[in-house]
Amino acid sequence: MKNVVGNPARGESFYQRKREVDKIFERIYNGNNLQIAAPRRIGKTSILYYLLDNKLEDYIYVYVDTEAVIDENEFYKKLLKEIIKTDEFKKSGWFQNLMQKGNKFLSKIKSVKIMGQEIDFDEAEIISDYKNEVENLLAGLEFENKQKLILLIDEFPQTIQNIVDANNGNSEKAIHFLQSNREIRLNPDINLKVTFIYTGSIGLNHTVSAIKGSAFINDLNSIEVEPLIKEEAEDLLQELLALKTLHAEAEVVNYLLAKIEWLIPFHIQLAAQEILSLSDKDGQVTEQIIDQAFDNLITARNNNHFEHYYSRLKRHFKNNNFLYADELLQAIAYNDTIDKGNAYNLAVKYAVEAEWRQVLEILMYDGYINNNGNNNIYRFNSPILKMWWLRFICK
Repeated sequence: MKNVVGNPARGESFYQRKREVDKIFERIYNGNNLQIAAPRRIGKTSILYYLLDNKLEDYIYVYVDTEAVIDENEFYKKLLKEIIKTDEFKKSGWFQNLMQKGNKFLSKIKSVKIMGQEIDFDEAEIISDYKNEVENLLAGLEFENKQKLILLIDEFPQTIQNIVDANNGNSEKAIHFLQSNREIRLNPDINLKVTFIYTGSIGLNHTVSAIKGSAFINDLNSIEVEPLIKEEAEDLLQELLALKTLHAEAEVVNYLLAKIEWLIPFHIQLAAQEILSLSDKDGQVTEQIIDQAFDNLITARNNNHFEHYYSRLKRHFKNNNFLYADELLQAIAYNDTIDKGNAYNLAVKYAVEAEWRQVLEILMYDGYINNNGNNNIYRFNSPILKMWWLRFICK
């Protein structure tokens, strides 16, 4: 295992998430389209890569990152290109044979060209409706072994937000985009042989709810990616410490995990990176080393790992909603917690009484805060993020 900090982990560097992977296959087997829901940095994209790299259950996987897509036609064009460039579509000439034998769906496709036994995307062909191209492609698929196609669509909620932003806040085209995705998912010529799995670093439910489009995703089955349980966190930590053959007694491991508190792989990897840099090979990890590692975590050189939390507030919340979220998080960082009454009073200050609950829900979903254990008390999910907020954001 390598200690991959910040980027999705792949191959031997991916820490197995058996609970989530088992849930995904159970839902796929039962015929569900899925959304994978979890805050940023918790490992959603790494799970998608794990499915893609390991081809589990003999499915055919296609991964598509749509974070930069800003309109519906561009989305379907990218989806089509990613599908046809996969090895499964190029080997054995089966797809070419289907097209040449007059498959009633594939024969309608204009943007895919065949040259001998090769297939390619025709950039020269001007297509005004790539949704129709994708629909015909998926409807016409006849895999040799009756395999199922799994489309792993990453950053889908960001695509929806991009479409809204590109239209100056008007949600009409974003709603149409959601409708067209749903039409394809429910198409009877498609839904038995193609599964859609959506995920992203912002919440799909909140993104869609904000434009009153929830009805267009109610066919999706939600799977939550949770933090590691303590035994998993201990196991991951020991694997990372083994990179330098470091030793840590049980009470020291417990001390570290208690300081991390929110046991997501990213925070464990980040803490381990600092511990490894402070320790000699074959050394003993101590509480003093852990304390120093935590001091080092919250420095300017690690800003890139945390600054996005604040920049996302600016992108996601506008005007007084941003001012409210900003002061709310600063208050929690200073005081450790805030109760629901004071959270509401702060909303009154910024005249956002109509939106304050939604702001809190988004902050909880996106991994900033929680009210676990007491519905009326909010606190930071991560002591590490709280420390960073105190040092770099609080005035």
